[in-house]
Amino acid sequence: MSLYVYLAIGVLLGAAGSYIAERRGRSHVEGFILGFLFGVIGLLIESFLPKKNN
Repeated sequence: MSLYVYLAIGVLLGAAGSYIAERRGRSHVEGFILGFLFGVIGLLIESFLPKKNN
């Protein structure tokens, strides 16, 4: 597959991680990085991290 396809998949998973992180009260940047770098495993990690209380 093309490099652009891998980047597009990474960005989509990063966006999903960002969404999950914000819903749990965590940093959206943290969620994007985990989703982009680790893919589905990063999404699972983000979803199992404890909620932050402000």
